[in-house]
Amino acid sequence: MELRHLEIKNFRGITSLDLKLKGTTVLIGENNTGKTAVLDALRFALREVRARRGCSFEEYDFHLPTASTEPSAAPPISIKLTFQEDEPGQWGEQSVARLTRAGILQVGADERFLVILRVSARFDKDAQDFIQDWEFQNAEGTALAGLSEAVLGVFHNEVSYYYLSALRDATRQFDSRGIFWRPFLKESQLTPEKRQEIESKLSEVNDLIVSSHTSFSKVVTRLEGIQNVVSVANGGEDIVSVEAVPGRVFDMLSKAAVNLNAATGAKIPVGRHGEGTQSLAVLTLFNAYLQAWNEGHPIVALEEPEAHLHPSAVRALWQLIEKIPGQKIISTHSGDLLSEVPSESIVRIHREGQNIKASRLGDIALGPDDMRKFNFHIRRDRGELLFSRCWILGEGETEGTLIPEVARVLEKSLEQAGIRVVTYQSGISLETCLKVANGMGIQWVVLTDNDKEGRRNAEIARGQLNGRTESEVLFTMNEANIEEYLCCNGFQDVYKNLLSEQLLRQVTAQPSDPEYPLQIAQKFPRKQKTRAAQDVLTGMQNEPSLAPRLFRDVIEAALQLVKTA
Repeated sequence: MELRHLEIKNFRGITSLDLKLKGTTVLIGENNTGKTAVLDALRFALREVRARRGCSFEEYDFHLPTASTEPSAAPPISIKLTFQEDEPGQWGEQSVARLTRAGILQVGADERFLVILRVSARFDKDAQDFIQDWEFQNAEGTALAGLSEAVLGVFHNEVSYYYLSALRDATRQFDSRGIFWRPFLKESQLTPEKRQEIESKLSEVNDLIVSSHTSFSKVVTRLEGIQNVVSVANGGEDIVSVEAVPGRVFDMLSKAAVNLNAATGAKIPVGRHGEGTQSLAVLTLFNAYLQAWNEGHPIVALEEPEAHLHPSAVRALWQLIEKIPGQKIISTHSGDLLSEVPSESIVRIHREGQNIKASRLGDIALGPDDMRKFNFHIRRDRGELLFSRCWILGEGETEGTLIPEVARVLEKSLEQAGIRVVTYQSGISLETCLKVANGMGIQWVVLTDNDKEGRRNAEIARGQLNGRTESEVLFTMNEANIEEYLCCNGFQDVYKNLLSEQLLRQVTAQPSDPEYPLQIAQKFPRKQKTRAAQDVLTGMQNEPSLAPRLFRDVIEAALQLVKTA
């Protein structure tokens, strides 16, 4: 059964979230926007809440709208899951029959079957305690009446749900009691004949060890003296034995361990390797478990599968994730992992005022060429940009170099605020960048030149305002380009000193003439732009007051947007 729609209300930091799910959904976004809360909401609805009695939710699972709100006064939690066929007849006949007998199967307007489960929790004033509840609904959202308590169990038998958190302890997972390792240790997979053969050989090995290790005989002799003090049940000639090797298969299997070769070739227990290797080992075990033991089409939730891995390993990780069976819901903080994820699977969780919203990259109206450029220049090369709260968009390399450094000179932390600088003339258009930003809930500020291309970019920005005020997000320099702007705003000497004598002689204006800095910039060779930007930066670091006013305004505008978003 495929989960296609998830609605969460008043759960932790989420007041209301409407999330549509596909075969694979990768959740991204800033910290504390609700990615982990989404996975935990699924865990409560599909695993923790098994009955109406008691309450699986804790006090701080309830949304506290103000600093003074007590959990007992918090609004009720509601988690609603809609399972639906993608096309009529997709669910198997046996599953449809069981759901029909349980009385929870519904038929949508398009003849597709669906099942809707709503789990809730609230503080009960009469009982003076938190209570939970569940109900199945019809397509109109009305609770189905007359259902027995056993119905929830029937539903859980149809839906397999697995959750793997970011904290993956290989020592615990590969223990004989580990949920994913234990099934591989079952001796029931052996025939009686094979078990007898193995135990016979184990006995031979044990006898060889004991007979070869002479000190064991001394222990046996001394321990046999116990019968001189107390009566030993079933006493006989061999009342004491040494088991150097487990003699029974189930005992042997319980001690089975997984080793991984170290760089030297030495076999090292998986729990003694580095955190990254352990994390990856648990993921591969998880995959092996689902491939071998799960039946049907499970729902798999993975929290930060990239945890502790080297960036190069993270990019290769997606190939493993794709092999994990079932419907996958993944949260990640990794731009490297995102570079391998198909665009249609990416969903950004972000704040919109006091609410949390989910925006899917695949829903943005980009043409094939724009999507190709976006995938190449942003998703694959700079995937971390999609985690930002705000983009400062500048035309080229000089803006991309100077704006972050001006912020540092001014002691403004763009990184802490979630602001990143994006250059839009390096293979991807400004319009594409703004469409993606608007579609994914990312704030933006644009800095444009004042030449023909710059004025065209300003018009593009005006067409993507989406309710924003132009004066707050669009900044156009008075000069034609960034070199002219810098020459006219305190850095004329930087550019002049980089001109050859031949080019300097072509400057006809006098130093006192307002045209002089413009001519310096116009004669400046493009191949020297990077060198000039570094010299400008050095000048600002030595004298912060030289930081250009326009750059200051752009940075302050971005910080203000982040603050009020």
